[in-house]
Amino acid sequence: MGMKDFFNKLLIFIIIVYSLFPIIITFLFSLLPNKSISQGKFSDWTLNNYLFILSDPNILHYIYNSITVSSISATITTFLGFILAYQVVRKKLPFSNLIENLILIFNTFLVLGVLIIVPIFEIIVKIGLYNTLIGLILIYTSLGLVFSFIILSRFINNLTKDYEEAALIEGMNEIQIMFFVVLPLIKPAFISVWILQFIGFWNEFIFALTLTNESIKRTLTVGITLISGSDIFEIPWGMIMAGVFISIFPLILIVSFLEEYLVKGIAGK
Repeated sequence: MGMKDFFNKLLIFIIIVYSLFPIIITFLFSLLPNKSISQGKFSDWTLNNYLFILSDPNILHYIYNSITVSSISATITTFLGFILAYQVVRKKLPFSNLIENLILIFNTFLVLGVLIIVPIFEIIVKIGLYNTLIGLILIYTSLGLVFSFIILSRFINNLTKDYEEAALIEGMNEIQIMFFVVLPLIKPAFISVWILQFIGFWNEFIFALTLTNESIKRTLTVGITLISGSDIFEIPWGMIMAGVFISIFPLILIVSFLEEYLVKGIAGK
């Protein structure tokens, strides 16, 4: 092994360790009592933080709400983004460029979530969806649709039309071509977008905090901030870290199971 290969592998190792460092620290702190953390001692390892978190009757509501909102929102935004991308790219509508530009402009407002939180809050309250999972799903769908459209439209645009034309000759209609020909061809990209959307919605905090006010409707990211220990004057860092690690674990599982599609989608294959 030459020096170049050695330094390349060393660089990769450093990057991996650097990337995993926050997760490792979170996990280690989650196994420590608050007293050990405040004193800077890595001793007295315990699972009490996890037992306390999992014994909280609200934690199951938080997990259920996060899974429900994130999975439904990711599925809707990915499918709608795919349909919109296919129509804009393949139909070559007279105003296709205008539509794309308007979508991009709209996206610049959506990414500034803090600036638009007040009007969104007022709208959600007026239509009766405040403190509901449907309200969160509606907002997340609006926020994520642009991302799905931008990514999937690039992949569809790079596809050859030969398969679609052959399917058309075989008698397939437009909907069949879209879902049974085009969608399988961009499957890695489609699943990659879904994964990224799910992660984004799972980690979202501002809208989940603002648009809900009951524990039974909170998501896990908001619920973690409500964790309190026996001492009201002390921040229960160990419990909070346990809650954070619990919130990370589902994401690790999803990425692990769908890693192949995620890599192919990012690589554009």
